[in-house]
Amino acid sequence: MDWLFHHLKYPYAEIGTPLAIVAGFLFYGIGKAWIHGKDKDGKERYRKRSALSTFIIIGVIAIIILLWARTLQHTGTFLGLVAGGLAVALKEPLLAVAGRIAVLFGGAYSVGDRIEVNKITGDVIDVGFFYTRMMEVGNWISGDQATGRIVQFSNSRMFGDTAVYNYTRNFNFIWDEIKIPVTYASNLQVMRTILLEAGGDYSKEYLEGAQSEFNKMKDFFVVPAMELKPQSFMKVTDNWIELTLRYIVEPKKRRAASNFIYEQVFKKLQGRSDITIASTTSDVAIHWKEDQSSSGDKAREESPDKKSPESGDKARQKTDDKAA
Repeated sequence: MDWLFHHLKYPYAEIGTPLAIVAGFLFYGIGKAWIHGKDKDGKERYRKRSALSTFIIIGVIAIIILLWARTLQHTGTFLGLVAGGLAVALKEPLLAVAGRIAVLFGGAYSVGDRIEVNKITGDVIDVGFFYTRMMEVGNWISGDQATGRIVQFSNSRMFGDTAVYNYTRNFNFIWDEIKIPVTYASNLQVMRTILLEAGGDYSKEYLEGAQSEFNKMKDFFVVPAMELKPQSFMKVTDNWIELTLRYIVEPKKRRAASNFIYEQVFKKLQGRSDITIASTTSDVAIHWKEDQSSSGDKAREESPDKKSPESGDKARQKTDDKAA
């Protein structure tokens, strides 16, 4: 070992650099095994594993910089120049790394969450070192279903004015609505009962869990009182009466929920004569316009001022007969 130190120009830096890298891999392997043995939840394992890798990489880079800084006479000046250069040249990447730390520990979102950023909705599939990736939902596909495209955005957005909407964080349910227009002559009371029964049939399996999550959320946030059971509302328009059903649903099952409720409602409406679904109707009046050329010819034929060559010949013949 002494021989190695004497033959290396910068022994601490040249030996310490590979040792720091090897130690980083070793700590990550041990930490990963410990996390997988302790946590059964896949999302929580991913979050802790990502946090561990972030701190190990930052720590290894810091150790290598300090080791090589010892080789210079003015260590403080060197570190200041390095820090200033990195701050200017790597502003966005450093913000992205800081954003990743904020995401992992700030709780804005995690893998598996459904979020919306810059009017783009998707399910988070990876929180990388610089980018967050999500499976796009919606866009040209209706019903909040996946399009198949992967969308990525910089983690540095966490420090900007970009709003991040989380559909599943803290409360794993959202409220959705369906609207059905009926005529004024329809039995509104029966129609509202049908809507509430259909909404209750779908949401009854969620109500208990939703109420439990809602009560837990009250322990951390000042949340106003909200009704979790299905509700029906009425709106009067010029053409019909619009009935709206409001109900809770899991964010990733909105399309299935509305499909189920519509099916239940229309099954119960079959055979009923006291409820009529309203629709928009229009009256169309058609006015035929005469052809200008034909009408002009007809006018010339009927005009007394216009004389044909034949009538002129007859007039001259009558004049000659009188003269004779």
